[in-house]
Amino acid sequence: MKQYRNCLLALILAVALLIPSGLAQAKDIWTPQALPAPSVDTVFGDSLYIDPEWFTHKVTISYQGTDWVTGMDAFRNVPVRLTNLNGKIAVEFLDLAVFRSYFDAINAQLAVMTAQTGTPVFDNGSGSYIIQSGQQHQEAVPQMAQWLADTIENLILTGVCTDIAQELTPELLTTVTDQSTVTTSPDFVLAGSCTTSFKTSSANRSSNIEVGASRLNNLIVMPGQTVSVSDTILPRTKANGYKPAGVYANGVHTTGMGGGVCQISSTVYNAVKNAGLTVTERKAHSMPVSYLPKGLDAAIAAGSKDLKFRNDYNTPVVIYTDTSDKQLTVNVVVWNQELNGRSFKLWAKQTGALSADTYFTTYQDGEEVSTVFVGTSRYNPYREEGDED
Repeated sequence: MKQYRNCLLALILAVALLIPSGLAQAKDIWTPQALPAPSVDTVFGDSLYIDPEWFTHKVTISYQGTDWVTGMDAFRNVPVRLTNLNGKIAVEFLDLAVFRSYFDAINAQLAVMTAQTGTPVFDNGSGSYIIQSGQQHQEAVPQMAQWLADTIENLILTGVCTDIAQELTPELLTTVTDQSTVTTSPDFVLAGSCTTSFKTSSANRSSNIEVGASRLNNLIVMPGQTVSVSDTILPRTKANGYKPAGVYANGVHTTGMGGGVCQISSTVYNAVKNAGLTVTERKAHSMPVSYLPKGLDAAIAAGSKDLKFRNDYNTPVVIYTDTSDKQLTVNVVVWNQELNGRSFKLWAKQTGALSADTYFTTYQDGEEVSTVFVGTSRYNPYREEGDED
């Protein structure tokens, strides 16, 4: 299964849960404002009229054990028309482009998963699959985008904030035959990657990395969407599968619940920057870490430190994680046309025993075109030796 997943890396277009922080507490005090007119055109994320709790929920589409999950916040900026219906606010989505993009991403993976006549051949040179003429595969029926919009509209009208889940049963799939002589697919390519080792970590720390990384695996980040790594991997509690392990706290190395998850955020930091995504929040550790050079780490701590990044491309990007052989790999898949020959590299130069400057270089067709200064990271000396974060 691991080999199959790695083979499909360029097509992995699944989605992971995104939960904005601080919204659940708003439920008890939130009440909608009255519409100032018979109808109002706004966006789905307008908290004057739409309960913010919606953006703590998720949509899950499944097919034979594979789940594609997206947070409701992926649809936050979709235009809607609100009308007063018997004292309740009715929602009508005015543009289904984001919903279609979600299912396009799912269909790209289904094309390989459900190949019915022959097997697509992966071309290492182009990073694409070669699909022969006449090849058949299955896709979700086109009506699924409208179904999802209708489902959200109906739930809002009934006042029920809840997750949405749907299995792709045979009646929700359609068979597609490729007509071209030879088609190269997909248009998504591996744009950014980072691997760090946790081979020397304790059993608990290793488990925390595996649990947290699994919650970022198969994550589609929609255009304009911001991801909080701390929120996405869920609070570090026993109920969420985390265990006590080494952490940095108050300038010393000690034990805390969920120790090791900063290795996840640090690895993600490098991968998303190398893919050209925009990092909107990053903080260094209080002390250096062993798994990355100084200046390339990213700490997370509930309520005080987070890694957040945004997709400024015009198409979805994909986050894929793997923890095989006690190595954490984070890969980011981007629409090839968005890159247009560009590539990126985050790197750091140590400026002292406990400091480093971080830089970001952009290349065009392999040639450096710009290097910008990202920032300086300063660390405290170890107050207790240890390899864990």
